[in-house]
Amino acid sequence: MPKLRVFLADDHPVVRGGLAALLDAQPDMEVVGQAADGATAVRDVAATCPEVVVMDVSMPGLGGAEATERIRRDCPAVRVLALTAHEDRGYLRLLLKAGASG
Repeated sequence: MPKLRVFLADDHPVVRGGLAALLDAQPDMEVVGQAADGATAVRDVAATCPEVVVMDVSMPGLGGAEATERIRRDCPAVRVLALTAHEDRGYLRLLLKAGASG
């Protein structure tokens, strides 16, 4: 059975590591890459071709919204899911406007 290929983009190593452990423990999912900033995420998503990117809203350098726009432009088949701990829904709206699926 093919596995859902997931890429994680978050600037907190503990968050990335925890999500990776949870996803890799699923028999139908695999983490194919990780990035701590938006620029690295854009570059590595193009190289790994995941089906889904879990994208943090705020990261150093290129933020989540800008990275999402570039990923959706360069890899339109990739779906982006927003990840945020911010209570302000404005951050989430930025990612949705940039092309995140949810």
